[in-house]
Amino acid sequence: MKHLRPFEFKDETPNVEAAIASLTTAFDTKMTALDSTVKAVETKATDALKPLVERLDKIEAKQGRPGSAVETKDEAIALEAKALNSFFRGGAGALDDVEKKTLNLGTGSAGGYVTAPEYSKVIIEKLLQYSPLRSVASVMSIGSSKVYLPILNTRLSGGWVTETGSRPSSEPAFDQMSIEAFEQAVVVPISNQLLEDSFIDLQSYVSGQIATTFAALEADAFMTGDGSGKPTGLLKTPGDYAFVTANANGSDILTAVINAFYALPNAYASQGAWLMNRQTQGVIRAAADTANKTLWSDSLANGTPATLLGRPVLDAVSMDSLPTATGTKYPIAFGDYRSAYQIVDRVGIQIKLDDLTGADNGIVKIRARRRVGGAPTLTEAVVLVKSTKA
Repeated sequence: MKHLRPFEFKDETPNVEAAIASLTTAFDTKMTALDSTVKAVETKATDALKPLVERLDKIEAKQGRPGSAVETKDEAIALEAKALNSFFRGGAGALDDVEKKTLNLGTGSAGGYVTAPEYSKVIIEKLLQYSPLRSVASVMSIGSSKVYLPILNTRLSGGWVTETGSRPSSEPAFDQMSIEAFEQAVVVPISNQLLEDSFIDLQSYVSGQIATTFAALEADAFMTGDGSGKPTGLLKTPGDYAFVTANANGSDILTAVINAFYALPNAYASQGAWLMNRQTQGVIRAAADTANKTLWSDSLANGTPATLLGRPVLDAVSMDSLPTATGTKYPIAFGDYRSAYQIVDRVGIQIKLDDLTGADNGIVKIRARRRVGGAPTLTEAVVLVKSTKA
């Protein structure tokens, strides 16, 4: 009888630890590969964004400095001025990339005009110096070539009534006036060689000349302009105003200014100012020194006008002097000009470099223009001193 071999039991239990180790190794391998891929992407993105990050860091650092807003503005103005000056000297070819970008940012969409802050600042200062009416009149900016203003022709009236009596009916009557903006312009021709060789600051030179030209034109037009292609002057029609008379030799000039002061209604006189040229001021000052020094008071601060009867005296070069020949003059005006005269600004100073039309003769033309208007609005707010020589 054949004997059977005893049953041999084989342990088939899986090795769990080995399996876990194998899975862990595979997972680590995958993660290492994934980390490498992510780092590669991050490196590529960082390289691509590096210029932008550096630029933002510089901006943030500049803004973080004390007074950074003022410094940034000053730097921008200086860069724009430098760009414009370089453009004047050598045209577009003389600009580097930064200056070209700056000049383009300041270029208008219509006509390529460039306005530099320094030019505007200088011109406004000159305007106030030459045209004192601008400093005391009403000034507004408009968005079209003409503005319409309502004018009160007839005031409403009322009356006293009894408890049960009828109430009077009244309403004001209005009219309308228009003020048109007119254009000032000047062309300054300069040779290319002068632009290239000049040792002076042509930017300041040109801005000063433009300022003087425009200020003189404006000052004259605001006082005596006829309204044809230019503003209508305050004294275009002097007969529209109330007036007092003075002798042509100035012998009663103090009496005339006192009468003019009290001829103006108090509502206007309390806001009033005197307009006269320096020659007339000298006559009044000399008379006041002799008769009554309290009428005239010299200014104690630079830039502050003298006063006559407590109201400021403004130097108006376009005002008449006392007549020296046969005729009638209006040498003095006293009034509330904010009520009496309206100035409208349509377009500020615009400067354009024209290097084409004069190129055949080696000339560069600097063209400047602005648009402004003005007209009297309320004649009752001004009193004139009238003087006639027979």
